[in-house]
Amino acid sequence: MRSFSYAIKNGFMYPNVEKTLYEHNTGAPGVITEQWFTGQKAMDEDTRIRIYIDDEPEASLDFQLFLAHGVGFREENELPDIPWGTRRLAHTADGGIYNTFRIPFGKSFRVTATRPTFGQFWYIIRGVENYPLVLGDLILPSHARLRLYKNVKAVMKPYEFLPLAYIEKSAGAVFMVTLAANSSDLVYLEGCMRAYIDGSNKTTWLSSGTEDFFLSAYYFNKGPYHLDNAGLTYVNKGAMSAYKFFENDPLLFSKSLELWWRCSDADVSKDFKHGCPNTFPDPSPYSKEEFSRKEKFSTKEKSSSEEYFTSQEEFSSKEKPYSKDNFAKKEKVFHEGKSYVYSKLKTTTVTTYTWVYEW
Repeated sequence: MRSFSYAIKNGFMYPNVEKTLYEHNTGAPGVITEQWFTGQKAMDEDTRIRIYIDDEPEASLDFQLFLAHGVGFREENELPDIPWGTRRLAHTADGGIYNTFRIPFGKSFRVTATRPTFGQFWYIIRGVENYPLVLGDLILPSHARLRLYKNVKAVMKPYEFLPLAYIEKSAGAVFMVTLAANSSDLVYLEGCMRAYIDGSNKTTWLSSGTEDFFLSAYYFNKGPYHLDNAGLTYVNKGAMSAYKFFENDPLLFSKSLELWWRCSDADVSKDFKHGCPNTFPDPSPYSKEEFSRKEKFSTKEKSSSEEYFTSQEEFSSKEKPYSKDNFAKKEKVFHEGKSYVYSKLKTTTVTTYTWVYEW
């Protein structure tokens, strides 16, 4: 094993010009272990990072810098909660952000950055050659690669289904899921996460609601939190962004994986065909034989390059971090057992990043 490291001080980027931050090409396999970014109008929510693995012509890892760190809105919205940090990510200063994602490569890689305006930046990258790739308690195969599946600014109608990842002819392990959404209120958080593993007809239920998937409750009523397993980086009125890691609770597959989110949900007693279970065993009648995925799930095109971030005029950091009205509705339902008036839910704009190790 052999470590490598590099740093750039007072670097400069020109508008819309892809700049190489670092290139490693010794012919030996290895793992990127840490990357740190900062800058004055340079390393922020508008910066696009691409990592080309083993001379691939198109980067398999292509992401907006802040979204990759679970931050779904502009930095000024998050300033009251900075600094924060976890085992895998941190936002430590204005424009200062880092991660310890383990990114494997076979013989080489190249990291680049692009942004729409001029900017000055600082950057650090570190890694180790011939280093094992570990996810929680699991040592992954040496040929495993990290892939990123994206939906960017997908406009969802109430009860539509959104594919977060659709993987065929591959084994793997989910690493991280980020979801950033904006709507008239937070009722879309009723949506449950579900998966179909290795071609099974059976639904693997991953959560009883969206905030539950991110290990919170009651529409994130206590505001932002930053934990190793999951975190909420922003919530305000109908907007939120959160992340979930699968290191301590592996989500594994050997042949295929379908990961789906629904834009709001009811339990099976109110939505017999598609609702979330309200008891065990699962009373839902759904299976693949009833009708095709194409009929069940939305198949609209979701852009992977359209800009997501919302203007500061729409989301002011001076606003209260949570709407009490939303929590009051949720609390009423919890105590009285009454259903929501779902007709009030408007369309929801959703961006998702799903990171998966595949082999």
